Amino acid sequence: MQIPRILISASNSSSGKTMLTCGIARALRMRGYEVQTFKVGPDFIDPKYLSLASGRRAVNLDSWLMSEEEILRDFEKYCEGADLALIEGVRSLYDSSDPLSLKGSTFSVAKILKAPILLTVDIRGLNMGTAAIVKGFASLFSANIQGVILNSSRGERHEFKAKKAVEELAKIKVLGAIPRKKELEISMRHLGLITVEEIEKEVEEKVKKWAEIVEERLDLDELLKIAESAEELPEVKERYEKKNFEANIAIALDKSFNFYYAQNLDKLKALGAKLSFFSTLEDELFEEIDGIMIGGGYPEVFAKEFNKKTMRALKNKIEDDCPTYAECGGLMFLCKKIVVGGEKFEGVGLIPAEAILDLSKRFLGYTKAKVVEENVISGKGEKLLGHEFHYSYLDLENDMKYAYELERGYGIDGIHDGIIIHNCLASYMHMLFPKESVGRFLEKCKEYRSS
Repeated sequence: MQIPRILISASNSSSGKTMLTCGIARALRMRGYEVQTFKVGPDFIDPKYLSLASGRRAVNLDSWLMSEEEILRDFEKYCEGADLALIEGVRSLYDSSDPLSLKGSTFSVAKILKAPILLTVDIRGLNMGTAAIVKGFASLFSANIQGVILNSSRGERHEFKAKKAVEELAKIKVLGAIPRKKELEISMRHLGLITVEEIEKEVEEKVKKWAEIVEERLDLDELLKIAESAEELPEVKERYEKKNFEANIAIALDKSFNFYYAQNLDKLKALGAKLSFFSTLEDELFEEIDGIMIGGGYPEVFAKEFNKKTMRALKNKIEDDCPTYAECGGLMFLCKKIVVGGEKFEGVGLIPAEAILDLSKRFLGYTKAKVVEENVISGKGEKLLGHEFHYSYLDLENDMKYAYELERGYGIDGIHDGIIIHNCLASYMHMLFPKESVGRFLEKCKEYRSS
């Protein structure tokens, strides 16, 4: 398969990758290109920005959670109908969970996709040092860095010095420089950028500004030439069994809960599920529903706005053994209380626990779990990969039944994750579902429907 593509990486985190990738996507879209965006790594927030910028749904690619074949398959699948692909990296080009391993790094995805790399460098306080950074990144594992973008410049003289150093000492072309301006920045909170769902109008205005400055300050024609130089990829076909479960799945989607992998939802639909979306902030009924999913998000921010009627309806439905899967924020939501700054808010009340927000505690990283109890997505003895990112913990009133023992990660108590209660599984671990897990969940939904 031949698809023009380019990967935008950086010398370190917070170097402006999301701003640049969104700006480039929108600028090319305004030129008439269909641009498919991707995000490397376990991230639910940046893809929403990329989706808004490009007008096409962004998709995650992760070499820790996915095989090489899965990365190629999903890349090709979601590029259908696109003129080119933009891939935003995670952290720096080489950083992963292990300081001596490339698994999970941006570089590993670039290598699998044979994607030319644009390296973004924050040049605050640098001139010749910019060349040292670029040369080091290019030479460490012979990365295919085809261009450099200078970010956070303080003026034309600063840009001139850094550009000259990179092009003469590192021998790599500089495609342009972005000045440091407050108007280009966007709000952050403890899990990253403020979500698009909360400030969509503000994000749209920011994306327009990013696109304008990209069009003005970057050589987009050269960028397109680099993208078109990408090698052909081997074609990988999707392997789905022909099944049609015809299950009705209710998925929480609002300002509170919106962390979902695109692939997970598409796998459900591919196996016949009909997806409907509900808000935890409004009155909802769940009468014709065969299964429920509650993803991650910010329940601690919107806890006082939760609709009590909807929470009661959810609790009744789950206690009726409706198959339910909840991740991270969804786990917190199902608890009796959510505690924020000492103030207690009502949760669904299914799990006998208080979910306590504590910004002094952070549980971040990839997870590896052994399934010790059968549940709605996996059978005993299976091994599952995932990731966690939370600043909360549970204060449980009594012992619980757990689905997972963790070989890596913290989960609920450093050893276990995945509370099983009724026909519900609620965990801190986020998963990019294996197709077997999707099939198992829908089978449980089918059984519930016929009971």
